[in-house]
Amino acid sequence: MGSHLVIDDISEGDEHGSHILASLYKVSRFNLWMGQTLAPYIGQRVLEIGAGIGTLTSEFIPREQYLASDINPSYLAFLESYRAGKPYLSVQRIDAAVSADFADLEEQFDTALMINVLEHVPDEQVALDNIRYSLRPGGRAVILVPQHPALYGSLDLALEHRERYTRSSLREGLERAGFRVERIFDFNRFSVPGWWFNGKVLRRKTLSRFQMHVLQISMPLLHRLDPLLPWGGLSLIAIGVKD
Repeated sequence: MGSHLVIDDISEGDEHGSHILASLYKVSRFNLWMGQTLAPYIGQRVLEIGAGIGTLTSEFIPREQYLASDINPSYLAFLESYRAGKPYLSVQRIDAAVSADFADLEEQFDTALMINVLEHVPDEQVALDNIRYSLRPGGRAVILVPQHPALYGSLDLALEHRERYTRSSLREGLERAGFRVERIFDFNRFSVPGWWFNGKVLRRKTLSRFQMHVLQISMPLLHRLDPLLPWGGLSLIAIGVKD
């Protein structure tokens, strides 16, 4: 799963969309903006669920401890090579939906990072319970999900999104799992019209390299305009605390 274009993941080709992730690694200005947005909530002992090829990982290391995980063997192999010379970085196969994968992780981390993962898992409560189990008291879950159910279209179907969230549905899920919701906020407003046009009007199953290029070159302007736009973001970011 991992990091994705306009903060909604795009898969095509193999079941994990590996070639798309490789392309997204080049959208450096967008990744930098995302990293800067999340950085205030990231501690020193981090579990990243769905790290992909380390696009976000690279924004947050070095740390005291950083465990980058995924379920795609190709991503895991990439991450293993990336960790060379980084003694604080470890790599492990972890499926957010499999409690057994968390058996050895009880209260090891102060931050659990889950970016565009929760909308894929079959049972969100199992995934949220698992990451809460991995957190120390006072630790934070930092979660990004797609927003606006009305935007659900061909892109979401291609990506196998279970749903697009609302603020209330995301908050309720976190609270059911025992988190205190510290904050929920919008992210990436400027991509909403394009997502609607591609997914609802054109019914595309992917976005083009040209669109990725436009995103890259436009980021200095777009991220400044983003807070001024009068609609909610394409994504929601939630910060949940384990008390």
